[in-house]
Amino acid sequence: MVVEVADTGWGIPEAEQAHVWDELWRGDRARRVEGSGLGLSLVRIVAERHGGDVAVRSRAGSGTSVRVRIPTA
Repeated sequence: MVVEVADTGWGIPEAEQAHVWDELWRGDRARRVEGSGLGLSLVRIVAERHGGDVAVRSRAGSGTSVRVRIPTA
């Protein structure tokens, strides 16, 4: 099963993309918006515990896409 969610927001600068999976980490622009910094780290944990993986594609100024893949029986 593959689920992909995309937006057309600020995007994530390339230098910050490696950190999006870190618990409680928030990018410079994300600090302006409410949140805890747990969302993507929890998505990664759940996907991996089910034998899957996650990937992020983003470009500053063009939005972000997160893909979750989980094997099915």
